[in-house]
Amino acid sequence: MENSPVQIVLNSGDFIEAEKNNGGGPSTDFFAGHDSDFVAHKITLQKQLDEIRSVQLSNEFTSISYAKVTLQQAALAKSHRPTDRLFVKNIAPVVGAGDLGEIYIELSPNSVDELNKKISEAPAETSYKEVNGKMKPNPGKLRSEVGSIREISAYGANDKRKFSLKEALEWFSNPQTGGIYVVELFDVPPVRKDWDLLALPKRKLFASFYEGLEKLGRGLVVNRTIDNASTSVSIIIKFEISDAPPIIQLQPVSINKSQAKANKISINKDSHSELLNFLDKHPLVKSVKLPPTISQALADFGQGLMNNGVVMPSFNPDMSYPKICVVDGGVSDILSDWIELREEYISPSHKDESHGTFISGLTIFGKTLNGDLICPERDGCRIIDLDLFPSTNFTDYYKDVLTFFEVLSDRVQDIVSRTGVRIFNFSLNIEEHASTTGYSWAAQILDKIAEDNDVIFIISAGNIPPHYRRREWPSDHVEALKVLVSSLNDTIMKPAESSRNISVSALNPPHIEGIVPYALSNYSCRGPGMKIGLKPDLAHVGGSGTVDGVLGHGLLSIDTFGKITDSCGTSYAAPNVSKTLASIEHSIEGVVSRETLIALGIHHASLPEHLTDKKLKSISKHLVGFGIPKGSEEILNGNPNAITLVFANRIIKGHKMRFKFSWPSSLVKNGKCVGRAKLTIVSTPPFNYTYGAEFIRINVDAALRQQQIDGKYKGRLKPIYTPEEKDLSQNEKDQIEHAFKWSPVKVYENIFPQGVGPTTDWTLDVEYLERDGAVLPREGVPFTAILTISDPNEKEPVFNDMRQILQSLGVQAVDIKTAARIVPRV
Repeated sequence: MENSPVQIVLNSGDFIEAEKNNGGGPSTDFFAGHDSDFVAHKITLQKQLDEIRSVQLSNEFTSISYAKVTLQQAALAKSHRPTDRLFVKNIAPVVGAGDLGEIYIELSPNSVDELNKKISEAPAETSYKEVNGKMKPNPGKLRSEVGSIREISAYGANDKRKFSLKEALEWFSNPQTGGIYVVELFDVPPVRKDWDLLALPKRKLFASFYEGLEKLGRGLVVNRTIDNASTSVSIIIKFEISDAPPIIQLQPVSINKSQAKANKISINKDSHSELLNFLDKHPLVKSVKLPPTISQALADFGQGLMNNGVVMPSFNPDMSYPKICVVDGGVSDILSDWIELREEYISPSHKDESHGTFISGLTIFGKTLNGDLICPERDGCRIIDLDLFPSTNFTDYYKDVLTFFEVLSDRVQDIVSRTGVRIFNFSLNIEEHASTTGYSWAAQILDKIAEDNDVIFIISAGNIPPHYRRREWPSDHVEALKVLVSSLNDTIMKPAESSRNISVSALNPPHIEGIVPYALSNYSCRGPGMKIGLKPDLAHVGGSGTVDGVLGHGLLSIDTFGKITDSCGTSYAAPNVSKTLASIEHSIEGVVSRETLIALGIHHASLPEHLTDKKLKSISKHLVGFGIPKGSEEILNGNPNAITLVFANRIIKGHKMRFKFSWPSSLVKNGKCVGRAKLTIVSTPPFNYTYGAEFIRINVDAALRQQQIDGKYKGRLKPIYTPEEKDLSQNEKDQIEHAFKWSPVKVYENIFPQGVGPTTDWTLDVEYLERDGAVLPREGVPFTAILTISDPNEKEPVFNDMRQILQSLGVQAVDIKTAARIVPRV
């Protein structure tokens, strides 16, 4: 059979063109025809602002305050935001966001008066204009913006803190917490020498915060630990048992490099009560959270099996292998031949290497031990052993989990420079206090490490505690839905929501009697993770939670003595995904981008057969993400009945990518285009966590469009999880939920069994949309778009047809495995 490898388009830059800016749509009247309701709405908003003003004038710290603006659900889209006439920089600037449809604004008494004046000026009567013989509402911008607001409320203590003093002191009983509060601020206090540049109310805002902290007395330690444009302004506060005066450092420092070993933590009830009371009242404080703790993902180990004559592959120094860094508690010396580098950060007496050894064994011997249906990659893998997690004595190494992640960041940078490894298997889970919501601090750090070092973390979705585990997945779909509805405490664990990385859920093995093959394992956590995007991203076999009398958990690796053993856990689903991405990276000469690696894995993933039923379509995405990835060889080699094109480039301001082509001639029947098309796009847009659920600031999207008789182009693909009969064209909420708008990863597909017309002229378009207030970076946003056109019947020579079309168009396309020698971005 003729080889038909994945083709990278070398001259994708030739298809970047200026984008016509047609401006936004007309303003929306949210109270059209309901003028009395609109008048009442204006009065309500003005009362709410007056209440905020009275609070400002009585505030003991400063007259500046912050407010939460909740938008109408129909006003979620960028074009409806009240930021052109109302919440503008010189009156009431937007300083962040919370949940979808929540924006935070900074207010002073003068700005409240100005807003009240503007609201009063909004026309009370609906304005109309004639459009195609019909009268349509035609509001001015001010009426539209006032109507888009549901409520304006003072940002208060209930918005900042969701835990009690008692819960905090109980949480601090775990030494991993370091006794710290993680406090997010609305604004960055500048260095004191620049305070004279501030207006008096702003100066009082910062000065009163410092003074309030200083009054809390001896033993208080305050530090800011992160300095990153995308990261919210966070500080950590704790009490130590010490006679030292308060230490307040609000300029960024590195925890692990700048501080000596900390004193013991004080949990004096009165001191903590006074601190929380101050933080609740001070307007600069946005949120107060309890710190996370960290643990290895739980796993069920078998009793160990005899080797049964299995011959393990031995390391060949003359061969080249893919590389994976295992971030865990260490890897046994039994695998020393395969270990390229050891960090040896943890003392041997504080190590438990069983977890990391089982993970490493899967990447090295998985195919021999488990076969192609579970481990499709060739055996053999170089391991970088990053042993950062101690089984005991955590506080001997880290003052708290935040310090752990700073050490991780340092070690990743060093390891990448020494080994070139790109794939990091991360099977550690973060436990946060039940009061904590939103995108975790740990996920933010993993995002930054991945982007700064050009690497990918493969993160296990987490395991359900034993007493909450679901019963085994039933073969009946209705019963399966009942199981999911009744399950508790099975949401993916932190930091698996990381949007720069990949999280993996666990599936059953295919060969255990009485267990549904490739069904979600009864211990595996599941999505949804956040309101933006899809989590988990992928799924793989992690072993059966129900033990078989002969096969055990149905997933084999080795223990620390080299003995074959069985186990299960999402920790052991992640390595198969790690191995596939590492094998793809290893097979491509030169450097391949993060976007391309992620896109290749996701583009070639598919749902397990039992999850393709219509009854389960609405929940499948929360169980397995985009599905189970194929093996690297199948991904990169393809087949003659399909062609896969890869476009790796950057979206730049005012431009888009438009690639025009003709449909393969063998898939044109009676003038109509038949076949199947699948399109995946992965991008790295800027993040700003100050904006809560809206932290992804640029939406990079792709579309496959067919030219119509009138010359216009019509989109022909649907998001893979589009509900039946659902129109996603207008509703922002549906676009976010079903089409993954604002997500860095999107997948579209369709099949045309009857053919679509009326022409054979198509375009692949890559476009962008900025959030309200966001600007595309000058350097652009890197993306990879992958398009596959195929014959579902596997008969037509699609690859050869399309290659001829590409040549006639002057498109330079070559096998992706060698492209990096020719083009800088793959």
